[in-house]
Amino acid sequence: MCSSDLTKALIADTFGRVARGADVARPAVPAPTQARLKLVLEDRVPSPIVVVGFSGPVAQSPDNGALSIAAELLGNGEYGFLRNRLVSQLGIATYASASWTGGLLGGRFTFEAGAAEGVAPEALESAMKTAFADFLKTPLDPVDVERARTGILLAARLGSEALKDRAGVVSYNADVLGDAQSALVDDPRVKDASVAGVEATMKRLLKPEDASILVLKPGPRGGYPDALIGSSGTPQPFTAPERAAIDIPKHAAGQAPSATLPAMETATLSNGIKLVHYTMLEAPMVYVAASAAGGWNSVPEGKEGLLELAASMATRGAADRGSADFAKAASDIGAGVGHQAGTLTTMMTLGVPPEKLDQGIGLLADAVLKPRFDKTEWTVLMAQTVDWLNGREADLPGVAGRMAKATLIPQVPGKAAVDWSALALASISLDEARDAFKAEFTPKAVTFYSVGPMPVATVAASLEKAFGAWTSDTAGYAVEPSPAAHFNGGQKVLLVPEPGASQSALFVARPAPGTDESERAESTAVSNLLGADFSSRLNSVIREEKGYSYGVSSYLMSPMKAGSGLVVATTVERANTGPAITEILKGFAGLTTLPVAQDEVDRTVTVYRRALAGSAETSAGLFSSLIGAVGSGSTLEDQQTRMAARTKLTLDAVQKQALALASLDPSLIVVAGDPDVVMPQLAAIGLKDVEIVKRDEAGEETAMRALDLLGGNRQAPLSASPWRVGDGGTTRAVHACAGDRDCGAQIHAD
Repeated sequence: MCSSDLTKALIADTFGRVARGADVARPAVPAPTQARLKLVLEDRVPSPIVVVGFSGPVAQSPDNGALSIAAELLGNGEYGFLRNRLVSQLGIATYASASWTGGLLGGRFTFEAGAAEGVAPEALESAMKTAFADFLKTPLDPVDVERARTGILLAARLGSEALKDRAGVVSYNADVLGDAQSALVDDPRVKDASVAGVEATMKRLLKPEDASILVLKPGPRGGYPDALIGSSGTPQPFTAPERAAIDIPKHAAGQAPSATLPAMETATLSNGIKLVHYTMLEAPMVYVAASAAGGWNSVPEGKEGLLELAASMATRGAADRGSADFAKAASDIGAGVGHQAGTLTTMMTLGVPPEKLDQGIGLLADAVLKPRFDKTEWTVLMAQTVDWLNGREADLPGVAGRMAKATLIPQVPGKAAVDWSALALASISLDEARDAFKAEFTPKAVTFYSVGPMPVATVAASLEKAFGAWTSDTAGYAVEPSPAAHFNGGQKVLLVPEPGASQSALFVARPAPGTDESERAESTAVSNLLGADFSSRLNSVIREEKGYSYGVSSYLMSPMKAGSGLVVATTVERANTGPAITEILKGFAGLTTLPVAQDEVDRTVTVYRRALAGSAETSAGLFSSLIGAVGSGSTLEDQQTRMAARTKLTLDAVQKQALALASLDPSLIVVAGDPDVVMPQLAAIGLKDVEIVKRDEAGEETAMRALDLLGGNRQAPLSASPWRVGDGGTTRAVHACAGDRDCGAQIHAD
């Protein structure tokens, strides 16, 4: 029986046993009505945010394509109308974006912006309304409409490359649009939308006088009005009819899936640069990375973030194109040029359709060889980084994690610290960033990595045309390994005060093997059964039984090759801080009193078998794994070998390692929350020697002074490339993975 027939048979034998219920009539959806509401709220935001919104038609509406294109034209973060007007021209906003979302009962079209330093929300709101009115009056350029259409359609295709993602799109289209088959073709509403049609739809559905406004000002958390959190109707009692219990058969496990990586191929350019390539014949895109040795760890103390800022600048205009024109040139060919800055390497990345390979590599070459480093864009980048530094202080789990990281990986004199700091940011100049980029991206320090449907010779020939004449005697940066985590004897407890916080973020860690140490695979299994799995021991109690939290995470810290940590982290309602910590401590103790069971090991084995089977499913996924491995000082083949080892875990070995990881002497417990509520709970569970630590308010003030010197223009968060797959998300997400947690611990070997 073929796999599709077997799948259908299994579905029939499982869900076919459940009697079909009565059809549920879908309500008739009236035409959208506009609320014309204005709300002014306060929350933990670094600067005021203004959101303008309209009600829109249902997802099945033929207007969906025009509204999608309108949102892209208005709110593209690199060259959209609002970005150009509010950020580039007026300097009144730090970022601007727009979106259209359709639904069964109606949709919403919104655009928003963040206020620049010193700009009142009222002034931003007025400027946004004026800009939007001008947008509606300005005739659309057919070139811009075509660029938007191309980007939307390509993003949809790439978003369903993986089978699981494709199944999700099919399910959505079947349920919401009533047409499953439409998930497998380009959306005709986007594909066929005309310039005139987009203009007419905007003017008909997005009338400025119909707008609703949300203004979010910096202030304390909470205090939301009933319009946002209250019920929209009167609850009505109902009785669900009883249904007969159905016996669902438990099928025997099938044959373990397997997959083989494409063979690694190599080539060398005439100037000595090596290319490592993997051919995937059906790949819809080609992905290329110019990887330079040296990353976060390679800069001196006080210059943390230097190489990341430099790489970001290289995507913001190159050769004869400014930032917006460079981004447009990439979008015009369906490409994205981005960057990834990790602890050991820094990469410039490209994703491009195969037929546009030469043009895409030409853009990549411009970014690597001819970055502009415009002063205006530098001001924008520095300002946006300040915004991000300030904004992350509202994220309690991040606060707890960063405090734990700073405690476990103390500063070594002369070496880079493990996290951003406002002082370091203020000390970095545009000239330093330009010089650092030139020093790092040199033929002697760069290796190319690529994944695509063509053979290595084709990629090498294209790279040769763009990079073959590149020469330099510069050696580049030295690669510095990631420092180990240090646990002192005993149990250390830290409290990071967040007065008034309704929740507490918890971080509990103990020593564990590093990525290159023995028992790392077994430790991964222990981590999974303790907290990472949905049905793990801690989730079963803290989430399911006690209801303290939405979920518990557990992971092994990386990328330190030796001296890592096993971490359990969660966020709980503040009244349950002490009880939740108690359950976490019981969970560790239970590794001794409740031996690991075979089914707990099997769950980890199954996860890695699935990961192995899907490791070469998509070109985007393979490329992401490739550059992730390179960035951690490993190889794709090494990573595959480690994942394979996890599929061979034995019960005895995991039980033995569980005993080794059960003790919390030494350990670190960090709590971020309201001290008046939390401290009595900590004392009640026996944690009386608690050190209260304060955040670096002086650092924030220094960053703000640096911002003033730079002109006071604040910008949106660091952006990745349009296709993002080669960038690992934003570059800050890369650092979160590298220093705070082992991202994807269940599916990636480290």
